[in-house]
Amino acid sequence: MTANSLLVQNLKKFYPVKGSSEKFVKALNDVSFTLPPNTTLGIVGESGCGKSTLAKTLMGLEDKTHGSISFNDNSFDNMSNKVKYETMQMVFQDPLDSLNPRKKAWEIIADPLLINSKVSKTEALKKAQELMAKVGLRPEQSHKYPHMFSGGQRQRLGIARALILNPKVLILDEPVSALDVSVQAQILNLLKELQKDLGLSYIFISHDLSVVNYMADDIMVMYLGRVAEYGNADKVFNNPYHPYTKTLLKSGHISQSEEIKSFPKLISSELPSPLNPPTGCAFHTRCPLAKDECHSILPEVESKNERSVSCLL
Repeated sequence: MTANSLLVQNLKKFYPVKGSSEKFVKALNDVSFTLPPNTTLGIVGESGCGKSTLAKTLMGLEDKTHGSISFNDNSFDNMSNKVKYETMQMVFQDPLDSLNPRKKAWEIIADPLLINSKVSKTEALKKAQELMAKVGLRPEQSHKYPHMFSGGQRQRLGIARALILNPKVLILDEPVSALDVSVQAQILNLLKELQKDLGLSYIFISHDLSVVNYMADDIMVMYLGRVAEYGNADKVFNNPYHPYTKTLLKSGHISQSEEIKSFPKLISSELPSPLNPPTGCAFHTRCPLAKDECHSILPEVESKNERSVSCLL
């Protein structure tokens, strides 16, 4: 594995169903991927596909049921929390909800540093102000409270806080979905600049295919907790293999492929319940190409032309 790569193998997160000792909601089921240094992995799929659960499990906000997470060949299971947080940080969807309203901007940014090191408050303030300038905020705003900033400025605060421990990986969970379209572009460009300047790797979670298309080097398409398709972003967008990927691209009007333009719409727009998923391929109830075997056989994730695909077809 390349140095400073994040490796996730067969990651599972199951939630027990209340009142049953045998039923589980399989929020993540055998999710595997590699995130090389200085690259962006875009993760897409409908609500309920497991995107946010994946982010929380990677960050340790949820305990994994099975599988492994490692960085630079070091297992997260053997890392202290301090080392984990110095390796990976997260930027949340809603900047207002994720910032403490009772703390000043510099305190919000500096908190992880004060908790995880022995720096003085004076040093922490200086570092926080430097990061504010780095993300496009004025250092003199450091004593303001979150409600005194705009939505885009609050997200810049969240990004600065995530950078205070000099992590190698940032998980970006819908980082621009709560912002106005004009502000979204500014934040996306800031993230690209920071990635180039600091050598960061991103896990970029979004339901907006156009945003992912702009940001990602690789794409992982998820459906009901499983990987439907995973590979190079350009190849996935221009020549998708999985019917679900084709459906997403058609609905998002992203791909210019004639095959995608002519691809059938979903038979049913209703997503199956993760409490009672379909047998066989979970997508067969909505897939316009489903065959009889799709109803009973669960497809394995297989490699084809440097692409990972979970589809019998």
